[in-house]
Amino acid sequence: MQVTYELQVVARCPENEGTDVYKVTVRSDRLIKAEQILAVFAPYAKQKIFQEDLTREAAIELDATVESIGVHSGIKTTVSAS
Repeated sequence: MQVTYELQVVARCPENEGTDVYKVTVRSDRLIKAEQILAVFAPYAKQKIFQEDLTREAAIELDATVESIGVHSGIKTTVSAS
């Protein structure tokens, strides 16, 4: 079984304290409750964090593959972590 979850995640930019918005995809070979996914990402809305760190931390916490897509200074950045 392969399960894919897609959501939008908001975080604070550590460089300029602006708001970063990411398109996030979580892939797993098992069920992950939506509430668990939301609980993992909720703290980032107020936290200053780089996209790479956010993606890696979420992958570890969810024990899944996490991909995030964001745009920084006009540069589209895709990060994937397992």
